[in-house]
Amino acid sequence: MSNFSGAANNVVSSQTPSFGRRNFIRKMTSTSFAAAALAASGERAIADAPRPDEATPGSHTFLVTDFGAVGDGKTLSTVGLQRALDTCGQAGGGRVVVPPGTFLTGPLFLRSNLVLELSAGSVLLGHTHFDEYPTIQGRWEGNDRTVFASLLTGEDLENVTITGRGSLNGNGQPWRDAQRQTNQARKAAGLHEREPENPTGSALKWPRPRMINLYRSKNILISGISILDSPSWNVHPVLCENINIDGVTIVSPKDSLNTDGIDPESCKQVRIANCYISTGDDCIILKSGYKYVEGKTLVATQNVTITNCVFGFGQSGVGIGSETAGGVRDVTISNCVCDGTRRGLYFKTGRGRGASVENVRVNNYVMRNLVDTALWVSMWYVNGDRDKAEPVGPGTPAMRNIHCSDMIVSGTKRAALIEGLPERPIEGLQIDNFHVEGATTGIDCMHVDRMVLNRATVNVASGPAATFHAVHDLELQSFRTDSPSTTEPAVRMNAVQDVLVASCRGTAARPVFLEVSGDSCADVQLSLNRMATGVREVALAGGANASAIRKLT
Repeated sequence: MSNFSGAANNVVSSQTPSFGRRNFIRKMTSTSFAAAALAASGERAIADAPRPDEATPGSHTFLVTDFGAVGDGKTLSTVGLQRALDTCGQAGGGRVVVPPGTFLTGPLFLRSNLVLELSAGSVLLGHTHFDEYPTIQGRWEGNDRTVFASLLTGEDLENVTITGRGSLNGNGQPWRDAQRQTNQARKAAGLHEREPENPTGSALKWPRPRMINLYRSKNILISGISILDSPSWNVHPVLCENINIDGVTIVSPKDSLNTDGIDPESCKQVRIANCYISTGDDCIILKSGYKYVEGKTLVATQNVTITNCVFGFGQSGVGIGSETAGGVRDVTISNCVCDGTRRGLYFKTGRGRGASVENVRVNNYVMRNLVDTALWVSMWYVNGDRDKAEPVGPGTPAMRNIHCSDMIVSGTKRAALIEGLPERPIEGLQIDNFHVEGATTGIDCMHVDRMVLNRATVNVASGPAATFHAVHDLELQSFRTDSPSTTEPAVRMNAVQDVLVASCRGTAARPVFLEVSGDSCADVQLSLNRMATGVREVALAGGANASAIRKLT
């Protein structure tokens, strides 16, 4: 911190919109070195055919050290690095190579038809002189606003590859410390919503840089690189199309503030594969704008595949929301492992967000050593009375057609929490082949229409293995628990209607398999359930009427 001790003192006066991207680049290009570097680059550029897995047709190679970049970890090399990128763009595209070494830099602006190759042993290290970071018009937490430019920034680009075995290092701790101070200033000023800008005198005037932040761009490939110690979110494409993120490692400290791994926002045709991510926030999370605003059209995130990834710590392995105002749809998540994350899967929205989360499929998902919840599907990101309905309007969100299968959980506080709104329940949720061991509590579901829970074994330390409240059109099939309790049923249902309980196993671990409570229960059908000796198939409680139960033969 000693090298950057003056940055925080200068931030208020220097972080003004007038010091934007154009002035920043104008300042760089005014240096006497720029012209010489440009001439030298023309002499050193060599032909290099494009590789088939890269999103660029460029045919020239530019070495950043030819433009004055110095990899000693001390010399600020922003000018040389940017000149290499600009020269490549002016040549119609090509390859910009960062050789082994640590290159201290501020924000860099990418160009179209670019391969940025980070060689093994190379590091682009972000400096922390806040006053030297330009600003752009971008997006943060779903709101369009002025933000600091990021380590790698791109606007209106096409055919961009960021690849290699090198790394980006955001040097993020000073930024996160300043954000914590800013959060305290916002709280003291009574600013609890996201929209207002930071108050005068805050440690940060604008939202923090990300590591890679792209806007309105298409044909993007990010592969092989490592991304370390980000100031905030790591990879944040907004309004982009055809994005391929493959084999990337992302690591930020466990306690780091808002260091999401990959956040596609209002993007389509997104493929994320073979990544390892361990951060202080969500590892991968899909977004599409903060909340419903009358007259404002927001763009959905859609056509997304996430596969073959491993997640360490993070608030969730894969999440959706809570910024879902443009909608999130047509998503597949497969062949992933969570080891030590807070939540395995976390799909969240809330009143006021509007739009829908729909057509989501998860399969082959392994979770172990979770801090909190394996599967959390919630329409309650904005808290409130879970049973008090409000009028349905354009800001009322929807969740529907979510299918999760072949999930294994070993160690978690809660197996699953599924919670819709009373005025708009979750519609069409199916969980199939769900095996849970070492959970403190089981599955808790409320306000769901058309739900199937099939082939599930849930073993818990306390309480029922599954609880259903205000669930309509429910199929519970091939369910069992082997965890013992002398007082709790295996399954508890309250205020449920149109239910089939079939082919379930009531083991000797519980004296009652199913407890039905509440006088609003109706049409609970039982079929082909196998009870151990002495186990009651069903018991009534809380005013439930025997006429609500029907055994099928």
